[in-house]
Amino acid sequence: GLRIQCARCHHHPFEKWSQDDYYGLAAFFSRVGTKDPTVGSIGTGGFRDQRIFHKEGMAAAKNIRSGENLKPTALGMQPLELSPERDPRVALVQWLSRTDNPFFAKALVNRYWKHFFGRGIVEPEDDMRATNPPANPELLEGLSRHFVESGFDLKELVRAICRSNAYQLSSLPNEYNLKDKQNFSRYYPKRLTAEVLYDVFHQVTNSSQRFSGLPADTKAVQITDATSAPYFLKVFGQPQADTACECERSQSANLAQSLHLLNSKEVQDKITGASSRAALLASDTKRSNEEKIQELYRWVYSRAPQDQEMKFALSYIERHKEKPQIAYEDIIWALINTKEFLFNH
Repeated sequence: GLRIQCARCHHHPFEKWSQDDYYGLAAFFSRVGTKDPTVGSIGTGGFRDQRIFHKEGMAAAKNIRSGENLKPTALGMQPLELSPERDPRVALVQWLSRTDNPFFAKALVNRYWKHFFGRGIVEPEDDMRATNPPANPELLEGLSRHFVESGFDLKELVRAICRSNAYQLSSLPNEYNLKDKQNFSRYYPKRLTAEVLYDVFHQVTNSSQRFSGLPADTKAVQITDATSAPYFLKVFGQPQADTACECERSQSANLAQSLHLLNSKEVQDKITGASSRAALLASDTKRSNEEKIQELYRWVYSRAPQDQEMKFALSYIERHKEKPQIAYEDIIWALINTKEFLFNH
């Protein structure tokens, strides 16, 4: 939860961290090596087949300014004396999971809070420092303490957040919280992440997407290499994983996103495909149009249509009764271009 890259070259301008702190932390990873498991056998494995392992030896990292070799040192702690055969990353994990660790629990609950609310108690979520205080210190402290006391139980953390009054507030503002952007006095609508949106788009349209080098049933949320990701994911803010900064993911809305959903060939082809949801609904003669519209709204919005929505959809299908698939295609296109489909609210 801390940004300490500044301390690589100089003392952190807003924090107490020095170059020694930076390189002491880097020393935990100084004995990490990679190897190709196919070396010496038929074939040349390549990057994807490389394995990470611990190279025996004394772990240390050199301070580029002072030239001193620093032993593995957790933030704010004393240097560790580790034997050459011991993997220093194990010692790092043991420090991270200590109940008196001042950073881990707060950083993690803050990230989970942002996942559900779209905004962290500390924002940005990976910039937790004295000069960037939490919006609600008592909330952060209480949630962190609850997480530690539960034995770092992530399911209990999710349960506590989702059962809270704050999470269950309406997203519709009133005269008192209309301008509130940080105190969680209402729920802030949050756009679905690029990968989730891409997956639900395929669920709604009953279509699929093959990703290069991956099995046919791979979902967008399972992609680990963003370099060959479809344009859809890029335009909706999927991070390229070039840095460790959370700022790489963009959740903001822009015109390119709207244009892509409105008239891109990819979206149109998947709405109008031979095995698309529209084609299946149009060819289903056993059920009434009302039943099929109810099913469609459950797919898109996870709710039943309102009376006015049902009336409008049925009248539109009636106007295109000679070509019902076109009617269903238009309705699906309209529904996926609504804010209700794009946002949690």
